[in-house]
Amino acid sequence: MKDAFEELEFNKIKALIKNFCTSNLGKKSADQLKTLTNKSEIENRISELHDTVEFLSPLPWGQKNNFNLTGLRDTEFLFPKLKHDDYFTVEEFLLFACNIKIANNLRKNEAVKKQNFPYLFSIVNNIVITAGLEKEFDRTFEPNGEIKDGASENLTRIRKKQVRFKKRIYTQLQEILSQKQYEKVIQDKIVTIREERYVIPVKAGGESIIKGFVHSRSQSGASVFLEPLSVFETNNSLINLADEEKQEIQKILIKLFLSLKKHSEILYQNLKILQKVDFLNAAAKYCISIKATVPTIQIKPIIKLTNARHPLLYLTMKEEEIVPFSLNLGNEFRSLIISGVNTGGKTVTLKALGLLSMMALSGLMIPSEEAEIGIFENFLTDINDEQSIENSISTFSSHIAKIRIILKKANEKCLVLIDELGSGTDPEEGAALAQSVLEKLVSQKAKIVITTHLNKLKLFASEHPLCENACMRFDQKNLVPTYQLDVGFPGNSYALDIAREYKLDTEVVARARKLIDQKRQQLSHLLKKTEQQRTVLMQKINEYNFKNSIVELALKSLQEKEKNWKNIEREKKLKTIQKGEEYLINLQQKFEQELSEFKTKFKKEKKIESKDVKKISTKIQKEKEKLGKQKEELSEIKLIPEKNPKINDIVLIKSLNLVGKIIRIKKSSIKIKADGIIYSTSKKDIFKIPEGQKKNQRAKNSKKFVSVHSEISYDFPFELNVIGFSFEEARPEIDKYIDKAILFDLDKVQIVHGKGTGELRKKIWNYLKSDTRISDYFSPPEQEGGIGV
Repeated sequence: MKDAFEELEFNKIKALIKNFCTSNLGKKSADQLKTLTNKSEIENRISELHDTVEFLSPLPWGQKNNFNLTGLRDTEFLFPKLKHDDYFTVEEFLLFACNIKIANNLRKNEAVKKQNFPYLFSIVNNIVITAGLEKEFDRTFEPNGEIKDGASENLTRIRKKQVRFKKRIYTQLQEILSQKQYEKVIQDKIVTIREERYVIPVKAGGESIIKGFVHSRSQSGASVFLEPLSVFETNNSLINLADEEKQEIQKILIKLFLSLKKHSEILYQNLKILQKVDFLNAAAKYCISIKATVPTIQIKPIIKLTNARHPLLYLTMKEEEIVPFSLNLGNEFRSLIISGVNTGGKTVTLKALGLLSMMALSGLMIPSEEAEIGIFENFLTDINDEQSIENSISTFSSHIAKIRIILKKANEKCLVLIDELGSGTDPEEGAALAQSVLEKLVSQKAKIVITTHLNKLKLFASEHPLCENACMRFDQKNLVPTYQLDVGFPGNSYALDIAREYKLDTEVVARARKLIDQKRQQLSHLLKKTEQQRTVLMQKINEYNFKNSIVELALKSLQEKEKNWKNIEREKKLKTIQKGEEYLINLQQKFEQELSEFKTKFKKEKKIESKDVKKISTKIQKEKEKLGKQKEELSEIKLIPEKNPKINDIVLIKSLNLVGKIIRIKKSSIKIKADGIIYSTSKKDIFKIPEGQKKNQRAKNSKKFVSVHSEISYDFPFELNVIGFSFEEARPEIDKYIDKAILFDLDKVQIVHGKGTGELRKKIWNYLKSDTRISDYFSPPEQEGGIGV
């Protein structure tokens, strides 16, 4: 009997991931993939995978990152040998050599940055670099696996000596082969090897002419392979050197083995990390291939999917051909009854929501625009028809055997998926049994999805507060399924309509209609009518949404126009006030001129009417106050006096129109630091920072962050945008910006430089590295700007 993982074809997902694995290590991890019940562990796995997907995704300028795992081998079986001093073969040493190089290169990969890929970085950063071992392997082995001449000083000496002896033997044998006196007995003018000794081929009987030792004869017996006496000693020496070479190589390999043994714990740890990276690399490539997204994991056992697709349909269909579905199970209702025509997509949808849940709880991303998956401790399914000939079990009996297990195990943390509940037996009895099973499962608080053709279950779902109907949409006009899921409506099977469309005898179809009892006919008719009404309703809803969007756009446009009109009106009034101010300035200038004339007159005549001076002064002061009130009425910023100032408070100096920090308070004055300058002012001149100002708005005047009349925002802009700047243009702006941030005691700000070619980003990052004012800098997650910030 298949379990839920087999019925939902989770093993096929594993197989697809294994296809992307570089080694058996990654394939082992894929085989071990299973659902988890610890929320933080699931989220951590998903985050690691998402980081890997981001790492492998093409960069804005087209470059692609990769892990370069080519040559990765499973060496786990060799670690017991290290423990028990069971020495390796050369081939086994070479497996380690490859893995050591891959691990060291991965640890040095500068593309895996903490600020960009924190979860992936935490994995790779645990690799311990074994540079010494890598050098030792490079010193020992040639790329083809041969031991290098320079693996040790002694081996270098031995091999040089071997070359000299071989050259000497070859020269001596060539001399013999070229002598005319031996022409008649020489079979071929070649030097060959027999029994590890250099020999020449001589005709049978020729050994009496060329003195030496016969080592073998040809198959025909026409020639013998002779070692002349002149090379006998040198051949002996060469054989002795070969023995020395073997002994020296053995010493070299034993030394290398002991080095591996010394580092065995590190090497095993690195191997496990490489295994994880191989799996993540494969899983990420698979997720990219199905355009998977990150699901949100919830403690509560629910399933909420928006435009989700069955992941295995990508094997046979293009993404745009796969019809997505959406549902929300476990919030308003915990049981969903899906009905509709045969081959309409009921079973595919049933299996998809189960498989997607399994994938998410295994730490995988899933093909769904949005997804919330709750933690299910168990998946209970009855999907495939199974008959056991050996045990004489019928289809219905097989279903009952599974249902019995499901009823025994079902609880509030289980997802139950049953295909065609109540089928395979008498329809009336099957329907009664199906409803009874469903009632029991609902009482056990399980989350349930069932497919059915039984009207009894559709009626039950429509009446039960914890159940809901759903149907696979059907094109009544063309009598073809659309494979779209509609939650909230039961579906019709359309058996007789489809039979008629497929040209079944009209009398047979007509007779079948008569045989259907009246209540069922009424229900079937009601379902058809409901589906027609739903189709019309969906059209009206779409029309309403379209019209509503147009109205919203029009309303937004009117609001913008109204806002602009108010601004224009305000600006006109402000201009009028400005003209009034200009008039007052001119008036004051005239007053000062008249005052000067009065002073001159006083010096001459020693007489002046003070009331004339007071009259002009009072007139100007009244005009000033009048214009000031009008200005404040037009301003959207309302100033509130700071009655209880404290050290470190950020306040507005109204007379100077500056924002600063209080650094000292005396009885008669208050010291305020603004823009690096310390100002002294009275308590009456300081006000609270106005509320309601827009944040992150760039000030028009870098020295005046607040203007009651021009309405410049008081807030420090927490974001500096230098997109489009050259580095030479951006640097002074960045310097000023950081100065301001320090003045305002800010811990963190952000600089937006964009992605582009990456040149500006690189120069800014290098610049920040050398700036002692900066403690750390990094890029935010992709949804907040990624490497563009």
